[in-house]
Amino acid sequence: MFQHGGNVYSAAEAAGCHVDEIIDLSSNVSPFTPDALLKGLNIRSIISRLPEPYSRTLTNAVAQFHDLPAENFLSGSGTTEFIHRICEIYAGKRAVIVQPTYVDYMKHAQLAGMTVTDCIMSEKKKFAFDDNELIQCLPDADVCFICNPNNPTGVLVGKDELRFIADMFKKTMFVVDESYIDFCVDRNPTLIGCTLSNIIVLRSFSKAYGIPGLRAGYAFSQNKHLLGELKSSMSPWNINTLAQEVCLKAVKLDISAYMRQLLQIKANTLGRLTQNENLRVIPGETNYILIKLKKSDASSFSEYMLNHRILVRNCSNFVGLSDKYIRIAVKEQVHMDTFCRLAEVYFRIFS
Repeated sequence: MFQHGGNVYSAAEAAGCHVDEIIDLSSNVSPFTPDALLKGLNIRSIISRLPEPYSRTLTNAVAQFHDLPAENFLSGSGTTEFIHRICEIYAGKRAVIVQPTYVDYMKHAQLAGMTVTDCIMSEKKKFAFDDNELIQCLPDADVCFICNPNNPTGVLVGKDELRFIADMFKKTMFVVDESYIDFCVDRNPTLIGCTLSNIIVLRSFSKAYGIPGLRAGYAFSQNKHLLGELKSSMSPWNINTLAQEVCLKAVKLDISAYMRQLLQIKANTLGRLTQNENLRVIPGETNYILIKLKKSDASSFSEYMLNHRILVRNCSNFVGLSDKYIRIAVKEQVHMDTFCRLAEVYFRIFS
């Protein structure tokens, strides 16, 4: 139920190869990790020090980047840590989750004994955000989880629309996960800076910078009480020294050129995938593509791809999706071309 993509270790074991031989299209991480992130770092010296308590230097750098007070930010070891802690704070309360989406919202809500209501966006409408559907689910909700842009559909909701709904339901805490918002390079959809106290925004360094192994992210909110509760529940050393030094460099980098390169590769890939009559493509606004298999199931298709050392995301464990869906992340053009070619061969053989 709560499996993720990106498990290249199990994939390599199943394929009988080294992890570096797996083409991982299952995790939504940019393949372009800027060389500048590691340039000039004395790694031996960095990892010999204890982490800075609560990563105060990184928090200040993030606040400076957004030109907002540092007291409205908190650093953490990725967005999942914040999701876990928020659910603990609201243990036993009622949560609304806009589905289909990242499975850890459900996982940590259930672990915290929360009563969960799934607000499922319609497959018939290509999973477009339906504010009327959400509004019907929100009365008496203590927390609402919204991934924006959404994983796995890539749907992006306008910040004014989300702000309007949050303003309607002031007793509900809206957790807006913006892990993939860096890929929206020509728009400004972030809710960071929003003055409503019932919104907390989560951000990740993993996706756009291509550093998921370092586990780092941050949260923004005007609700200082909630930030205080989160901080008190966290380890003071939750971000390791190497992660902090790399993220301090990341905050200063302009990665828009990398993002545009990815989006161009995505456009090229979509041009080829849409010609395959056996697929229905939901393109979205991000660095990944949701695909419905018309004449196969996700398990069989994923197994075929893994036989060729390509790992895709089987989406059958997403609430609101069936075993007909897979998701692929956009990687280097050569890998996308290989996937498209193998998909064409697959349906010639098995359809």
